[in-house]
Amino acid sequence: MRTLTFLVPALLYASGAAAQEDKSAAETAAARALAIEGLKLARAGHCAEAIDKLERAQELYPSPVVLGRLGECHITLGRVVEGTEMLRKMLREPMPPNASPAVEQAYERAQSVLNSAKSRIASLTITVQAPSDANVTVTVDGKPVPPAVLGVEFPANPGEHIVEASAPGFFKASARVTLTSGEKETVPLELRRDPNAPPAPPAEAAAPAESASPPAPPVAASSAVAAEQPVPPPTMARDKEGSSTSTLAYVSYGVGVVGLAVGLGFGRAAMAAKDELEERCPRNECPKEAQSDLDAAKSKGTIATIGVGIGAAGLALGTILLIAGSSDSESSAEASFAERSRKNLASLRPRAAIGFGRVELGADF
Repeated sequence: MRTLTFLVPALLYASGAAAQEDKSAAETAAARALAIEGLKLARAGHCAEAIDKLERAQELYPSPVVLGRLGECHITLGRVVEGTEMLRKMLREPMPPNASPAVEQAYERAQSVLNSAKSRIASLTITVQAPSDANVTVTVDGKPVPPAVLGVEFPANPGEHIVEASAPGFFKASARVTLTSGEKETVPLELRRDPNAPPAPPAEAAAPAESASPPAPPVAASSAVAAEQPVPPPTMARDKEGSSTSTLAYVSYGVGVVGLAVGLGFGRAAMAAKDELEERCPRNECPKEAQSDLDAAKSKGTIATIGVGIGAAGLALGTILLIAGSSDSESSAEASFAERSRKNLASLRPRAAIGFGRVELGADF
């Protein structure tokens, strides 16, 4: 017993003593007492009681040697994952210079225990089948599992485990699995929608509060009424106006093209009728039997006149509207051009005439 009492201070403080100079004498004494008691219990095989003493000693005065014995006790109680991680953490700490044989022996013991315990670590591969909109949470024995380890091997202690998957609006899925030392097990889970679950709130209602606009500063009573009237953003108004103007421009172009097509078609028909009447009506005098053909030719000329007029007006109006919907940087020049176009359109006078020996189609500006 005297040997154990002598070795504990050496094991505790031979490593990292310089880093613990800020600890009070009372804390150091308390850590020493807890470490001695914990090591006694561990050597006697009472690891369940030893863990509490060793953890409190480690919290007061961190020591790689105490951490190593704490890891051994966890492994003894079946918590292989936790115990091996503690041993790895201890071995990552460099051995202090001029370490005593007792400290060197503690490091060697930790490495030996770690090597023999690694093969006992089991693993779970958890897969969850769920819709993409499901907010899935997975737990093992009530502890959350990071989403990053789903679908890959997740270290687990040997023994029985309860794996659960849940998501709002879905039935919970669970599985109970028992692992032996070093066993690898795959646990597939599937989430099914709950038809009786309340609908999820809209995304707009769940928006974070920080995205809201800051409150406006106080304003005078005289300006409060004016502030209540929302003013639409000018840019959006201009965009909508420009889009509407462009649409009307293309419609006008379409009407103009159709009008010209109709006018030209009937114009050609009127010209053909004119050529035929010239042969039948020498010296511009037509017999009575040719009177109906003359009337038809005049009707075709009238339709041609109207078609050409509508076509010209549609093209001119489309040009005016298209120019009016262009960017603000060219607004002054376009306004001038549009004004000239409107004046020209106002003075546009389509004309067509058909008579004995002549058919005319045209327009005056």
